[in-house]
Amino acid sequence: MPPCIALIVAAGSGSRFGGKLPKQYYELGGETILRRSVSAFLNHPHIDGVRVVINPAHRDMYDKAVGDLGLPPPIAGGATRQESVLLGLEALAKDNPAPGFVMIHDGARPLVDA
Repeated sequence: MPPCIALIVAAGSGSRFGGKLPKQYYELGGETILRRSVSAFLNHPHIDGVRVVINPAHRDMYDKAVGDLGLPPPIAGGATRQESVLLGLEALAKDNPAPGFVMIHDGARPLVDA
């Protein structure tokens, strides 16, 4: 069966959140919100891999948040959520093998369960 990949979209600036950092890089219970989101999919038995779409300007925060999880390099996002999803899907289409299934999740929503 072709692989199932979780595409975590985390390229936003969090401007509506109003903080000094993008929302996905704040801590919640000792872990960043992004790390919690990514971990939920990394630990799922039916997900074969996780790819993350980020704002390239946030690469240092990304590396600090999830750099030790062994993820493939992040995908550069766009100016809007829709553009970031498209760029993520286009990047996945180039993988070998290309995923048969893609689950898209917002990186700033850390309380997803199985």
